[in-house]
Amino acid sequence: MTGDDELERLKRQRLAEMQKALAAREKAPENAATLDEKKILAKVFVGRAWEVYYAALRQYPGIADSIFRELAQLVHNGRVRGQITGEQLFGLLRQIGLDIRLETKIQVLEHGELKSIADKFRTD
Repeated sequence: MTGDDELERLKRQRLAEMQKALAAREKAPENAATLDEKKILAKVFVGRAWEVYYAALRQYPGIADSIFRELAQLVHNGRVRGQITGEQLFGLLRQIGLDIRLETKIQVLEHGELKSIADKFRTD
């Protein structure tokens, strides 16, 4: 190889390294924003709020993500104060038009043992 060919190869290699570093830097703020959003929401979410949060993200990923990002911004700016329960979050999402489906279990306490309602009917 001549000196010019070697120089061009090194330039291409360096350019590729810089492009990889830039791509990695562009992805990092998205992850940091998600972490910050969860930290902010953790300050106000109580009860089953996280269950509703994750169910909404699973069922309506794009819409729910933007809703929760906005909710985190409102909490951060002090426009939403106090705690947010799972029931309140569920109601808010219903008002917006998102019908979140949650897993529901009915259990019966019988002789100190929790049984599902299906088991209860089978034994009776």
